[in-house]
Formats: sequence, structure tokens, C-alpha cells
Amino acid sequence: MDNSDPRALRQEIEVLMAMQAGVTVILSSLIATHPRYREFQLHLTALVELADAGPLWKPLSDRQREIARLYVEELQSIHSRLQPTHDEPEPMWPPG
Repeated sequence: MDNSDPRALRQEIEVLMAMQAGVTVILSSLIATHPRYREFQLHLTALVELADAGPLWKPLSDRQREIARLYVEELQSIHSRLQPTHDEPEPMWPPG
């Protein structure tokens, strides 16, 4: 693929966005139905707190890290969003 072709880049972005939506649906289902939900949440929170030092997040820019954190936090809230309350904040994803 020629990285200077705007049409090709747009198509690639469309594919990535669609894949991300599919991954989000799958992860949301897995998180919401996890048999040890509280333990899972604690583990995920610990991983996010340590992520800045980890090899997965090292190549990311500060903005990308913030987006990744927001995405993880949004996924963590899926359980409570299945049982909506009137005091629940608006979803943070996608970032503005």
C-alpha cells in the first residue's frame, strides 16, 4: 500500500474502526459475564496503573496512552451500564 494515497489510508482507517468496534463488543461481553468479575476488575485496574512502564504502552504517545486509558475505563464500566442508573455519567468513548 502507498502510504501517501489518501483513499487507501481512509479505507484502512475504516477497516480499523470496524475491527475496533467488533473487538469492543466481544470484550464487553467477556467482561460483563466474567465469573470472577470483581477480581477481574482489580487485576485490570492494576495492569492499567502499571501500563506506562510496560512494553505494550511504551511506544505510544501521551495522547495515545490517554485514549487507551479512557477505553479501558469505558470497558470496565460495561457491567454497570447493563443495569443503568440515573446518576451514571455519559460514556467517555470515543474521546472528544
